Amino acid sequence: MSNNDDIQHQDALALFRHALDSSRLGKRHDSLESYTSSVGRGSELDKEDIPKEFSLVTILCRNEDTQSDNTRSSLSILVGKKMRGFGEGFYNCFGGKLEKDLGEQKHPAKGAVRELEEETGITIPLSIMEESFVGTINFTFDDWQENRAMRVHLFCVFVTSSADATGSTQNQNANTINIDPDQIRGCDEIEPVWVHNSYDLPLQQMFADDSIWLPMLLHHHESSIGVNLKFDAWFHFHKGGAETNSILHYHIQRHDQDLQKNAPKQSAKYNLEKKLFHALHDNHIHNPSIKEFKESWSFANSIRSFMKEGNKMTHVLDVAGGHGALAALFLLLVPECESATVIDPAVVKGEVGVKDAWSEYWGDKRLTYRHECLRTGLRKELDKIFHDNNQNISPTNVLVVACHACQHLTDETLEIASEYGVNIAVMPCCQKDHKGSWKGLSKRLAKSNGNKSNNSQETASLSFGTIMDLLTAGKMMAWNTGLQANVEYVVKMKLMDSAITLQNRIIMCKSMQRRDDNSNDEEREAAHQRLALAYRRAHKVEKVEKNRIQRWRNAFNESFENILPGLVAGFCIGVACSHIMLRRK
Repeated sequence: MSNNDDIQHQDALALFRHALDSSRLGKRHDSLESYTSSVGRGSELDKEDIPKEFSLVTILCRNEDTQSDNTRSSLSILVGKKMRGFGEGFYNCFGGKLEKDLGEQKHPAKGAVRELEEETGITIPLSIMEESFVGTINFTFDDWQENRAMRVHLFCVFVTSSADATGSTQNQNANTINIDPDQIRGCDEIEPVWVHNSYDLPLQQMFADDSIWLPMLLHHHESSIGVNLKFDAWFHFHKGGAETNSILHYHIQRHDQDLQKNAPKQSAKYNLEKKLFHALHDNHIHNPSIKEFKESWSFANSIRSFMKEGNKMTHVLDVAGGHGALAALFLLLVPECESATVIDPAVVKGEVGVKDAWSEYWGDKRLTYRHECLRTGLRKELDKIFHDNNQNISPTNVLVVACHACQHLTDETLEIASEYGVNIAVMPCCQKDHKGSWKGLSKRLAKSNGNKSNNSQETASLSFGTIMDLLTAGKMMAWNTGLQANVEYVVKMKLMDSAITLQNRIIMCKSMQRRDDNSNDEEREAAHQRLALAYRRAHKVEKVEKNRIQRWRNAFNESFENILPGLVAGFCIGVACSHIMLRRK
């Protein structure tokens, strides 16, 4: 939401007499990055916190003869008072949980049609419901351990009563549905109520987010007939849920579309990254999540930059790749890449979604899934590339990747892939030290760094994860790694932006044809000669010192031999004189 949009929203909100106080509506963020940075853990809809999916339908009807009355809205809105369950006593629009078994999570409009008919008796054709899609509203909570994240698929449908059906429809939305007022009926869960002046909406008896997006939606349709409002919204609630009913942070991103002009989407102005992201959104695909999409994009580009010299990456194997977004990105970012295969024993939600959203961008290239364990599946795929194809494919043109692979998965991926001599890139997580020696070192380094005095030399502190990743990289640099496949590895570590993920160390191993033995022997011989020369120089100084000491010793011996007879004669004369003196006494 831009500053101009915010001003318009404040103007619209002022018309609604029962809106919640602004102190309960939280802080507005201009960008999704700012929002997610402020919210932190609660905004990450990752595999550990898959949001519950819901539909929500707003039913509107245009009023007649309200142009001269500024206190009266030109719109009526049908809302329901919850009689039991979540939000009891609150007013809300109509909808409910999307049933996976009915295929509604992949096709939310189906769930919206079903829930609306169950709660109001109003039947909307599926095609009309699909065209009435507004966007998604994402909810996270400060007490996310108790309140699971939610994603709501919002629809807005215009209706008119049978009594007005013969009148002019020029000022009505093209998707207006004619209904019989007597058709509307409630159920034991919700009681439908018409608010004929939408400015009188009981927003103080509705969830806090309704005081933000609902006035924006109504104000838009007050003044913009024929122009659909499209937006996505993110709301992060304070602890306490419906009891506190207060927002901490929110962000709204608008995507208005002119229906009268049937304006095409402006995706041509986007770069490839934004095109792909919006392709997921336009197809209502939420797996990969925003975080996973950013991780995959950064990971793929880092590897592409490192491998660009010589290694073409015609075939990519993505270990534990889940939905396949990372594998698909190699098809899109690497012109030479012909095929990408995801190896994962689990059937992950999002496989079909990635293909549906992005396949138009990669043309005849192939994205496939192999639902099998790494230990057998990776070997079978590598054997198929090297033995089943008639083409003579070099190992240096095959890439194996594993993003966020735990320690044993990282180790096994590197071990198997290096046996075949292919390129490898991993981003480890959940590092383990099975023998325990390195974890102890990490603790000692941290303790040494934390307890140093002001006068002592500073000691660097390395986290346990960093130490294990450095050891993994060192293992790939060993002289015998890749020996079986007659390759050697050039290894590099790169850090992904920590704002995307904290487990951000990428280990990239480029496969190079191992040099012949003669060149290695020549290098070793040259190194030996240099070492021998240095040794002789060092010990030549020591030999000079020994010679000098020997000369000093010889000179002393020679001098001593010359004076020895005189010393003996003097000693004898002295003894004789002593005897003579004693006798005289």
